[in-house]
Amino acid sequence: MRRYVLTERGKILVASLIAFFLILPSLILVIWVLPRVSSSKDLPPASNGEQQNGSESIVIDPPPVSTPDPIDEPSDNYPEDQEPLDPNLTGVKTFDFDAGILTFLFTPELQTALDDNITSMIGELLTSPKNIDNAKISVEIPNLPDEETEVLTTAIINAFTKHDVSLSDIVFFVYQPKQDEQTFAIKMYFQ
Repeated sequence: MRRYVLTERGKILVASLIAFFLILPSLILVIWVLPRVSSSKDLPPASNGEQQNGSESIVIDPPPVSTPDPIDEPSDNYPEDQEPLDPNLTGVKTFDFDAGILTFLFTPELQTALDDNITSMIGELLTSPKNIDNAKISVEIPNLPDEETEVLTTAIINAFTKHDVSLSDIVFFVYQPKQDEQTFAIKMYFQ
């Protein structure tokens, strides 16, 4: 029986092949993602609710805050001892059905789940004409501490689970929020 021994040249060749097959796909992915992320940040929405690319978006005012009856059970969206959140801190910011874009506000320090209105809007987003076969749902979230990121991503995943969306169909992108920002815009769209 013959034994084969790798020479120094063979070891270098094997290491080069491994590096090639690991680094090349990573590099391609980075090159493919960076222009998409930067182009979505380059187009600020106009003050009248229209996107820069000419497609219209609908600006939806958050629902009015109602005071709960004393016998109502507490909601999962905020702790028991806390009043309902200010509508400026939560709710849908923009919804463009034709473009397949939903933007809403989320305050991780005060919320643990998406409210029913946003979950319902996600259901409408899933019926958008942009949701074609093999489409992935892109979700732009802020770069937050681990605990807040876990709260936010769990809330988003749970909302998609209610609509039978597989975790493999969701792609998270992270953006750098403004300093001292407490309420964040979360953007969902199809790619």
